[in-house]
Amino acid sequence: MDYYFTQEEVNALDRMARDIQTMIGRALGREEAYHARRDEFKLIDFAAELARRNGGFSSDQSTQGNAFTTPEEERQMLIKLKGVSVNSTPRADGRYQGYAKLNGEKRYFYGKTKKEVEDKIIFCLKEDERSKKKTAKKEKNSPTFGEYAENWIKLYKEPNLKPTSLNSMRITLEPAIEVFGERRISTISSDELQTMLLTITAPRMREMCFGTLRQIFKKAMLQQLIKHNPCDLVEMKKHKAEKRKALTVEEEARFLLEGSKTEYDLLYRTMLATGMRIGEALALTASDIDTKENVIHVTKNVVFIDGKRIEQDTPKSEAGNRDLPISHALATELQAAGGDLIFPFSYNSVSLAIRRIAHRTGIKVSSHILRHTYATRLEEAGIPPKIKQYLLGHATLDMTENVYTDVQKSYVKRLSDTIRGIFSPVEP
Repeated sequence: MDYYFTQEEVNALDRMARDIQTMIGRALGREEAYHARRDEFKLIDFAAELARRNGGFSSDQSTQGNAFTTPEEERQMLIKLKGVSVNSTPRADGRYQGYAKLNGEKRYFYGKTKKEVEDKIIFCLKEDERSKKKTAKKEKNSPTFGEYAENWIKLYKEPNLKPTSLNSMRITLEPAIEVFGERRISTISSDELQTMLLTITAPRMREMCFGTLRQIFKKAMLQQLIKHNPCDLVEMKKHKAEKRKALTVEEEARFLLEGSKTEYDLLYRTMLATGMRIGEALALTASDIDTKENVIHVTKNVVFIDGKRIEQDTPKSEAGNRDLPISHALATELQAAGGDLIFPFSYNSVSLAIRRIAHRTGIKVSSHILRHTYATRLEEAGIPPKIKQYLLGHATLDMTENVYTDVQKSYVKRLSDTIRGIFSPVEP
């Protein structure tokens, strides 16, 4: 077990060493021996020296000795202070060596003289102290995570996102706000983020929360409020979304039969005949129905936030503005039903009604699966990809092909004979 001397004990040992050396010198008849070799034994009060050179650097912050000194270093080190040491003798290359413990790690210093090494250590300690004070001041003045996140949404997201997207973003951030809302943004670590994200059980919600947090901390880093983005060290397993299955022809018929018994009958038939998003369908008015051309003009969307109906003058994306062909019978029926709104329903009421049909029939269905079913029927009819993209209002063809289209077994079965004929051997 290491034992560290107090300054009082060091002074006492110094006196003892002097007396012993004097006695040895006298015994050998050389009184000058002690004085000649005294520098080899002298223990400098380095703490006091630091205070003098540093203009008041507190020696009270330190104690003699340190846990990083090896036995060999103990024999060589002349000056001891917690985390600081300077060699009493030069190295083989003639330079003096010392080190200081900074932020838990040893940092070595070299010089032609001991004083040069000491000066370098003192300068480094002062810079470290100044840096810590600067960091502490910055942390004290940095905004809380809640303040910064809200300001980030208002400045960078509100001007560019629709109300539904903004509302979704705020919802996904709720777990983070609950944990870090009052914390200074500069004090949040990657481990804390990892722990918080693991409390979100829904994979998709966790992934969305992480994506938003990454954006927020990236902006804070660019604004020099934080040094590093803590999200960079978070490990997040990518959520693999469950692929929606379109209704088979038989399931579609059963769904429509059940739907015909409700007030939503016309809405269900319209969505299956057009692939419209639920918000686009609920925004329809009589003026959107063209009975001459037999098309629906899709030009707007409706969303519900906190139960309040909000109409947007554009669909979900720029590609959402489109004309959808429908039968003359459906066009006439829609125009006849129209007033201010053809479908004066809320999103929740429609979703609940569809869930009730799903429960009664055992069919896995939702408003989005109705849209998915429309896309699959287009595929089965051989509609070209670019036309499908337009009809679905997709910004990219990739979304149309990879997400919204199924190749159903029943359709393949109907084409089996045709496929066999293509690849059957040709008789000579």
